[in-house]
Amino acid sequence: MYNAENYLWGWIAYTSGVMCLLWVAWCLLRNIRFATFRQLLLLVSAIFFLTPVTAYTDNPYLAPAFFVSLYEGLIANGDVGFQRGAAPILVFTVFGLIGYGLIRLILWRFKRAPKDETKGH
Repeated sequence: MYNAENYLWGWIAYTSGVMCLLWVAWCLLRNIRFATFRQLLLLVSAIFFLTPVTAYTDNPYLAPAFFVSLYEGLIANGDVGFQRGAAPILVFTVFGLIGYGLIRLILWRFKRAPKDETKGH
């Protein structure tokens, strides 16, 4: 069985690979006119690939939820199937989209505020 150091190095290699994929995706998407669509696509992709979940139900080590969901849904004969990895991905996606919306709203308000003050003078 693997120990904590093996999982750590696995996560470092996996995260490096995902960052390379996201960089390539950014290069391919940077010419898209709608910045919001481009940012949301990259955000959901990062959440999809980087959400962690325990590798096994009796093991404290983390693994990418995407692969855990795929493994348990296709190979393992568990009752939860794809749900054990898909549920955290869905929750992180919802919170990520809410956070993105709030940040966009705050930035929009700060960009708009100085323009309104200059109109009155």
